Amino acid sequence: MTHSHIIRNSLNIKDENIIFDVNNYLCPEEKIKGTNYLIYQATLTYKPKACHHCGSINEEYLITKNGTKISTVKLGNILFKPALLRLRKQRYLCHECNRTFIASTTLVDKHCFISNPIKNAVGYELAETQSMKCIAKRVSISSTTVIRLLVNSGKALEPSRFELPEHLSFDEFKSVKEAAGSMSFIFTDAQTHDIIDIVENRQQRELIAYFQRYPNELRQKVKTVTLDMYSPYIKVIHDCFPNAELIIDRFHIVQHINRALNRLRIEIMKTIRYTRPRDYSKLKKQWKLILKNVWDIDFETYGTHRLYDGLVTEKMMVNYLLSIDNQFQWVYDLINDLKWALDTGDYEEFVSQLERSKDRPVKRYIRTTFQTLNKYLDSIGNSCKYTLSNGHLEGINNKIKTIKRSGYGYRNFSHLRARILIIFKLKDKDNKEIRPLTFEEEKEIDKQLNIKVA
Repeated sequence: MTHSHIIRNSLNIKDENIIFDVNNYLCPEEKIKGTNYLIYQATLTYKPKACHHCGSINEEYLITKNGTKISTVKLGNILFKPALLRLRKQRYLCHECNRTFIASTTLVDKHCFISNPIKNAVGYELAETQSMKCIAKRVSISSTTVIRLLVNSGKALEPSRFELPEHLSFDEFKSVKEAAGSMSFIFTDAQTHDIIDIVENRQQRELIAYFQRYPNELRQKVKTVTLDMYSPYIKVIHDCFPNAELIIDRFHIVQHINRALNRLRIEIMKTIRYTRPRDYSKLKKQWKLILKNVWDIDFETYGTHRLYDGLVTEKMMVNYLLSIDNQFQWVYDLINDLKWALDTGDYEEFVSQLERSKDRPVKRYIRTTFQTLNKYLDSIGNSCKYTLSNGHLEGINNKIKTIKRSGYGYRNFSHLRARILIIFKLKDKDNKEIRPLTFEEEKEIDKQLNIKVA
């Protein structure tokens, strides 16, 4: 094994036509624009098979050597020091067309001085949550070069307009200032949780125009769309996906009714602030206990609490808080019955509890909450039928916030979009099993597993 071969392996250079000078194995340091570089020297030469211009085959010395040209190639960091390769490229003369050409190599692209291993390293670094300035410093290139490589990588990950899954999830996230309303639209495959695309504008007309780029045959094959209660999406689905069923995300349903309950708690709390200050403190401090599902409340474990005398359980504390106001008790029971029906997938019970909400007069905002649920009743029925949800999209949105924070914000939407696609598409994913589509299928699978275990 020659010294040249050893140096090539240590520098991760695959091109065997690059030969390092046997008389110059030392790597002197040279200061260029205030930075100290390690300097490697090598020669690129080989016997060309044909002329790059006229295509004449190299036979009987048709192509001869005609001097050299020195190029400087960036190699990245070697032992925490930036390194350069002074590559002496062979020039050739074709006697058929009387034109010259330079030897080419896989180490670096034509008319470029940044080596391909650096570009590959930047691609992997962009898949991690870190600033582009940090990446540039690590591989000894400029931030502008990292941005250019980001844009090129983003173009390679553009989604196909001829593929669309049968089950979609819609959501939005806080984007850049240039986006309308500073919000952008994101949609994914509801089963595999893969990001399909990100649209700068979430407005209704823009989304309809975007989805109409897909062939009508593909759009008609979409079976379900999972979304929150953002009403403009409903018209988009009706216009673009005529055969799709709407599914309201169960988390947003629970969040919607919990907000009404919490608002009632605050209103009651304010009315007794000066007349019953101790109860005011209890309602203020124990808001999480009020919003907790009633079937998750502990009624067995006794303990001390600074706001109560003696030993109490969570159930005893909740009962005391509800006894402060009669309407509070009734609304609390009704909302927990709704949450239980949704949790067990009992759609008929959910409808029955909504009808029960008409038995007594309640605050206007609570009535509005129940009216909203009635408006989306068919979609809530699908939520009780299908296991699909937007939980993965909430996680993706949280990751996007981290990406923006690590880069100290993004001004350009295309850069942010490319970074998101790289992070979520280039990373290796765990091969997780896809959850059954409906709760009935899931129950059948669980029964079969229990039978096998028994």
